[in-house]
Amino acid sequence: MEAANTIEIIAATVGVIYLLLQYRASAWMWVFSLAMSLMYVYLNYVNGLYANCVLQVVFSVMAVVGLIAWLRPPAGHTYGKAAQRPITSMPRRLLLPVVLVTLLLTAAGMAVLHMVGESQMILFDGLTTAINLTGTWMLIRKYYQEWICWMIVDPLMCVMYALSGMWPSAVLYAFFSVVVVFGYLQWKKQALQS
Repeated sequence: MEAANTIEIIAATVGVIYLLLQYRASAWMWVFSLAMSLMYVYLNYVNGLYANCVLQVVFSVMAVVGLIAWLRPPAGHTYGKAAQRPITSMPRRLLLPVVLVTLLLTAAGMAVLHMVGESQMILFDGLTTAINLTGTWMLIRKYYQEWICWMIVDPLMCVMYALSGMWPSAVLYAFFSVVVVFGYLQWKKQALQS
């Protein structure tokens, strides 16, 4: 378990760098996201947080997708003078579908975890996985409202990791819980200036 503790401390450190780069809207954040996700695949698995383990596998793939989405405009579009996708506001028409999909993902995740019967915390594991997926989808599109997902999920992740005895991760998510407010304000300001 000592190896897991060392990996967790490294992952938490990489997570701080990731968040600071996300705050600055730097595409480099995706590289740190990939590194952190790969470490958390292992950490969540050994701590019985299986939905979050699978989530980290998905995050690893989404880190590559996010980097490409931020740096390369979709066919038929241009980023103009910007070197990467600009920060924008999520269209209001997407709000209800995003909330409904998040609730469905939560219910589906909890049902699977219940059937498997191995998860240590079915509610936390299912709910945090669903909100993280939603937030990452919004982050890839650079909607400033993605920070709202982190305002909700980061305190839950902090509690989940604390209850699992994963203290460096709990401290990381406590830090995230504070910084996300500033991230939201910064990204919203940038989106409104665009």
